[in-house]
Amino acid sequence: MKKYIIIILFILLFVNGLGICVFYKDKKEKEDILYKNSIKNLRSNFNSVKRQYKKLINYAFYKDINNKYILRLIKKKNKKKLTYELKRIFNYLRRENVDKIFILDLTGKLIAGVSKDKLSNQFKPEKLASIQYVYPLTYKNSFLGNIYFSIPFSVIQEELNKIFPETYLFLLNKDIIVDKIKRKTTKIAIPSEISANFYYENMTLKNIPISLINSKIKEEVQPFLSLKKPISLVYKYKNNYILISFYPVYNLKQQFIGYLVSYSVDNTYGVIIKSYYLNIILTFLISIVLAILVYITIKNIERFRYLAETDRLTDLYNKGKFNEVLSQEIERARRYKRPLSLIVFDIDHFKKINDTYGHKVGDEVLKALAKLVRKKVRKTDFVARWGGEEFVILAPETDLEGAKKLAEKIRQAVENYEFPTVKKVTISLGVAQLKEDDTPDDFIVRADKALYKAKEGGRNQVQVTD
Repeated sequence: MKKYIIIILFILLFVNGLGICVFYKDKKEKEDILYKNSIKNLRSNFNSVKRQYKKLINYAFYKDINNKYILRLIKKKNKKKLTYELKRIFNYLRRENVDKIFILDLTGKLIAGVSKDKLSNQFKPEKLASIQYVYPLTYKNSFLGNIYFSIPFSVIQEELNKIFPETYLFLLNKDIIVDKIKRKTTKIAIPSEISANFYYENMTLKNIPISLINSKIKEEVQPFLSLKKPISLVYKYKNNYILISFYPVYNLKQQFIGYLVSYSVDNTYGVIIKSYYLNIILTFLISIVLAILVYITIKNIERFRYLAETDRLTDLYNKGKFNEVLSQEIERARRYKRPLSLIVFDIDHFKKINDTYGHKVGDEVLKALAKLVRKKVRKTDFVARWGGEEFVILAPETDLEGAKKLAEKIRQAVENYEFPTVKKVTISLGVAQLKEDDTPDDFIVRADKALYKAKEGGRNQVQVTD
C-alpha cells in the first residue's frame, strides 16, 4: 500500500508541478503582451497629441516666421521689431496652448522671445517642463539659429486626458520643478507618492484614486525608476485591475526629465489571472483522476498477478510461481556459494479426511494448515502449495541440518494443533539440500524421495536425503 501511495503522490506532484510551470509561463507571456501593448498604446497616444501640435506649429512657422522680412530681422538681431512680430504670432498661438516662442543664436544666446512668463537671457530650453518644436533659421545659405515653440507638459497631459479614456499624469524630475519654482512659472508642485525625486503639477481624476495607487505601488516601482525605461504593472483596486504604464520622456538634448504615466481600468489582466488559476485547478483535478486511474490499473495488475501466482484456497503461492522462484534461488545459491534447502510435505491420510468429513472440511484443513505453516517459517522462506494436499518450502541460506530442524518444528506444530472438525492432523516431511549438479527437477525429486521415505517409515516424521 505504501508503494501505491508513493506512486500516486509522485504523479500528483509531477502533473501539478508540470502544469504550474507551463501555465505560469503562459501567464507571464500574456502579461508581457499586455504590458507591451500598454506601453505601445501610451507612446502612440503621446505621439498623436504631439503630432497635432506639430501641424499647428508647422503652419505658423512657414506662414509667419520663415519669410525674408523675419529672417532679415533675425540676421540683424533687431530685437525690438523681432519681439513685436513674435508677439503678433504669439497672440494667436497662445490660444492653442503655445506658452513660449524664442529664438537662440548659434551660441545658444537668446535673440528674442515671447512668453506667458518672463524670459531670462540665461535661460536654457532643456530646463523647460514642455515639449519643444525646433526649426532651423537660415537666410541666404547662412545659419542664423533656431526658433523654439514650447507646449507645457501640463497642456499635453490635459489633452491626453480629454481625448483618451486612460488617466495620464506627467511625473517630472525634481530639478525641473525646482527650476520652475525659482522662475515662478508654476504655482503648484506636488511631490509624487512614488518617489521624492519626482513631482507633478496637477492631476486629472477619472474615478481612479491615483494618489492611493501611487502610494501602494511605491516599493514595487522605485527600483525601476532609475533605469529610465518603459515599465508596466498591475494593481488590484477593489474589484478592478488598474494597468499602470510609465513611459520615459527626454528633452531635446536626450536628457531624462521624467515619465508620462497612464492609469487605466483593464480587466484583461483579471481574465489572465482567472484563466491561470482555472487551469491550475483543472490540472489538479486531472492529476487526481489520473492518479486514481493509475491506482486502479496497478491494483488490477497486482490482482491479476496475485491470481496467476497464488493458490486461491490456501492463499499460498502456486506451483507455477514456486518453479519460477526455485530457478532463481538455485542460480543465486550457486553464484554466491550459499546453502539452499527444500522441504516437501503432505497431510497423512488426507483422502480419509475427505471421505469421512467431505471435501469442504478437507478444504478447511488445507487452509488451516497453510496458515499455521506460514507462521512458523521465516520471512525469507518461500511456501507454496504443490498440488492436492502436498506443500513445499524453499529455505534460502539454510543447510540440511537447519532445514531438518525447521521441518521438525513444523511437524510438531501441526501435530499439536487442533484443526476444525477433524481435530488432529499429522504430516510427513522430506528434506533435501541443493547439490552442485542438481537441476530444479533433480532437487525436487530428491526431496520427494525423502517424503516417501517418511511415509514408508510410518508417517508423521521428517526424513532427509543426501
